[in-house]
Amino acid sequence: MSGSLGVVLRPCLLVLLIAVLNKEVTTDVMYEWGSKIFLLTASLFFLVSLVAKQSPLRVAPIAEALQPSLQAFVPLLPYMLVFAGVALVYAFGLNAHLDEHSAPYLLPVILLGMLAYERWVKRPVEVTDDYHDSERAATLEGSVRSATTNATVHIGALTMLMALGLTSGGVIEDSGIIQSVTDQGNIFESIWTAMLALVILLVILGMIMDPFGAIILVSGTVAQAAYQQGIDPLHFWMIVLVAFELGYLSPPVALNHLLTRQIVGEEEIEKAIEESRGGSFWVRYERYVLPLTVMSISLIIVAFGPLVYTRLL
Repeated sequence: MSGSLGVVLRPCLLVLLIAVLNKEVTTDVMYEWGSKIFLLTASLFFLVSLVAKQSPLRVAPIAEALQPSLQAFVPLLPYMLVFAGVALVYAFGLNAHLDEHSAPYLLPVILLGMLAYERWVKRPVEVTDDYHDSERAATLEGSVRSATTNATVHIGALTMLMALGLTSGGVIEDSGIIQSVTDQGNIFESIWTAMLALVILLVILGMIMDPFGAIILVSGTVAQAAYQQGIDPLHFWMIVLVAFELGYLSPPVALNHLLTRQIVGEEEIEKAIEESRGGSFWVRYERYVLPLTVMSISLIIVAFGPLVYTRLL
């Protein structure tokens, strides 16, 4: 869920790409409204989780919970200090503050600093105990080489996906479908039906395409049709982001679920499946149904809420 919720927050590069390709919106305004959408989706996630909980909610007294919480927080402090230290060096030494413009080159340096801490300061035995991976290098140089090698494969795959998105967009534009929509004006009976059609289309794109390629495709095709139907550009692009959030959680690709399985590990996933075996449909598939429920409600509110508000004025 956090991977989806954070799409609308600074310094998400998707928002920067939208602003670069579409002069009708700016990053400042999109991030401002993105923070409000984040509060909406996070609140819905909390409420739905409370309603769907399988056991009574129990909160430990502060006297019992404070000390274990602080002990669990201590190992994170060095990483937070590295993050803050690198950001301060860039801010005061190079006048480069961490934002959507500097994030692409500042965040890798921060990650290298954390990696250097693990290899030079933190005891190596802690690393090998925490990560049972035979391919994980024990030295800083080996880690950087391994990461660079793996990154080239992922970057190449991402570039191919983006190229495919551009190609698909070009095919759709050359087909004249979008042009016929814009030339005929409002082909839908009302803005409500136009919004419903756009929401369905955007969710499908989020389900099957990578985010950057999908943004490029939507910018060159769907966006102009949406503007022609009388949908405000800022409203449209916030719908796009939330629809993509829902798409990342939906089959057949379910990108966020794939990344979660990769990080958590197959063993933990199998344990969760075994624990829920024999339960209700919601219990057995809660890891899928809960996020889909939250993001579906959020998308409906974001898409149709402003229209309802406008009609009531």
